[in-house]
Amino acid sequence: MNKETAYKIIRYFADGLIPSRYRQQVMAWLIDEVDREAKNEALKRVWDETDDVINADAMSQSVLRNQALRSHHGHQERARQIRLKVLKYAAVIFLPIALCLGTWFMASNQMASQAMLTECHVENGQTKVLLLSDGTQVRLNAGSSLFYPQRFSRLFSRRDVYLDGEAHFDVAKNSSQPFIVHVGNLKVKVLGTHFNVKAYPAEELVTTTLEQGKVKVYGDKIAMALLPNEQAVYNRISGKMTKRSVNSGNYNQWMDGKLLFDQTPLKAIIADLQRRYNVSIKTTPAVDLSQQFTMAFRADEGIDDVMKVLTKISGNLDYIHQQHTITLNVKKGGHKAGNMKK
Repeated sequence: MNKETAYKIIRYFADGLIPSRYRQQVMAWLIDEVDREAKNEALKRVWDETDDVINADAMSQSVLRNQALRSHHGHQERARQIRLKVLKYAAVIFLPIALCLGTWFMASNQMASQAMLTECHVENGQTKVLLLSDGTQVRLNAGSSLFYPQRFSRLFSRRDVYLDGEAHFDVAKNSSQPFIVHVGNLKVKVLGTHFNVKAYPAEELVTTTLEQGKVKVYGDKIAMALLPNEQAVYNRISGKMTKRSVNSGNYNQWMDGKLLFDQTPLKAIIADLQRRYNVSIKTTPAVDLSQQFTMAFRADEGIDDVMKVLTKISGNLDYIHQQHTITLNVKKGGHKAGNMKK
């Protein structure tokens, strides 16, 4: 890590700009010997800047004291602001040291292992099974990423992971440590259960489908409890969340390589197909991406099998498949729906 990056992290930490969920990671990083030289120089730089602030403010105070119109209350407020600023930056320097000398030193290995997150990313066209340290099994769908600690420490009150994409969770039960899946602004809280979350960053909808147990899906201003065979659908644009009854088994078939679309908009189908088959699908302006389709495909069916069915059902679509790119367009008069592979 270069010195400028280390400085920015420490400065943002001092200014309170680091999100709360990452503060433990920053603390663990400060304690760790990795990048020690860069961190020491950054800490000194922050300290020097604090001296500059003190000197500048002191000079201002000297001038202002000679101004008859400066109120006594104003002096007190300014002095309070200076003290707060000094304390804030001093904390950046001395808090990691104090923690090292106290309880933090005894628990640092456990806390660091949970604070430092590991990323598991699955490329398009693949899936992956991941076993977490608490026994929780996670199956990641294509194009998904999971950020998780190497080990869940008992010093933390909960087990936190962060998901971009789609995953099925079989959570190991631990009533004293709830399992929290972070999905953008939403969180899914469980104790031990089976559920599926689909939350690709580029897609409008986030769906949580419960198979067994009980979960709570919540955000800043919304919260919803789910029972088996219920699904929470959150709209990122409107900020609204709805609940509906479903057959939960339909939403985990991707784990067996199957595809199931139930009144699914074409735009969402295209996104799923691109991830599943690792292809690029382009559409011409005339294609209506909002039209919905209901289709099901076996694990052994390829992209051309899917496109043939899609274009046949639509009645007005056609496609061209060239290497790893598929172009979907509105069928011209006289063209037969189906494969126009070249």
